[in-house]
Amino acid sequence: MAEKTFRVLSLDGGGVRGIYTASLLQQLALRISRFTGNDAVNRLDLGARFNLIVGTSTGSIVGAALAAGVPLEDVVELYRTRSKYIFHSPQPIQRGGCFDKLRVGAWALWHGGRAANQPGALAKALQTVLGDETMEQLYQRRGIALCVPTVDATTNRAWVFKTPHSQRLTRDNAYRLVDVCLASAAAPIYFPIHGVNDPDGGGQKHWFVDGGLWANNPVLVGLVEALEVAPSDARIEVLSVGTGGAPKSSLLTARQANRGTFGWKGGVDIVSMSLESQATVTAYLAKQLAASTGRVTLHRLQDSPVAPEEAGYLGLDTGTEEAIAHMEKRASRSTDINYSDLTTGVASPERRMTLYMFSNLKPAAGRQE
Repeated sequence: MAEKTFRVLSLDGGGVRGIYTASLLQQLALRISRFTGNDAVNRLDLGARFNLIVGTSTGSIVGAALAAGVPLEDVVELYRTRSKYIFHSPQPIQRGGCFDKLRVGAWALWHGGRAANQPGALAKALQTVLGDETMEQLYQRRGIALCVPTVDATTNRAWVFKTPHSQRLTRDNAYRLVDVCLASAAAPIYFPIHGVNDPDGGGQKHWFVDGGLWANNPVLVGLVEALEVAPSDARIEVLSVGTGGAPKSSLLTARQANRGTFGWKGGVDIVSMSLESQATVTAYLAKQLAASTGRVTLHRLQDSPVAPEEAGYLGLDTGTEEAIAHMEKRASRSTDINYSDLTTGVASPERRMTLYMFSNLKPAAGRQE
């Protein structure tokens, strides 16, 4: 008798770098489909391979689309064509030098009184791929559980939007996927706090901030959820995917260490440091937890090294055409690395698990109107 499995996909946050995640998954699915004799079908339904998808911020956009059956090609195209409108006032790209510091300082001053970007363009883009479907409708139609971390800005408490994949889960049923993604992606400084009227008609308005503040790498959220809802005799398999990694570290001088508001770019660098550091430590904690359970197999896709000339294009809001092209190139390099690792390495449980997740996928039907 085949062993029962409960499969989880975890997707990091990272702003516009979500195009890296979507492109890496799309290319890897296509390459492995060819490897397994699936006639290299495009527009594959990768989301259907998972029982649970968890995504934070930009990961919530990719995750919600996969759960809804939207082909990854459409998600990549969304980032490719809409990013410059979504992030219409990005930080200046830094290549070194005093002039860059002045430009960043001017940017921080200009946006000192309000968020750098307004959410209208993002909401419109999300509407084109997710429509008006709610969390409950998604689960009823696809049977795929979805968890999206965010923060309740009025109470400073974590809030995880969840489909009704357990009998006790009803709070978030009527929330639209579009609002769920906007709530999780409302990064401080970059976007305004996202307000959503209580969909159950209670007259209350909830205000949400980016879930990356506490779960930028949401793999622990997915792992804990799986341990609660997966059948007790099921093996839990978790695939974790990042957004390409942060720029390389830089040396600090004593003078730079004594930085103030401008040194932190008006707070932008604090947000970025919080997101990146949380993502890295969570990967380690999840690995230790998975090993201790005796029933979890966990694998995180590898990221290609960051070339020095690419570091300036990895900002959370750098949505220029040039930056998008760099991220897609990195996704292609990472595809090569992961494909080689999965198909030529020792057949470990992690490799066998990941290969199956991308093998023999069916074409995506897309979101139903």
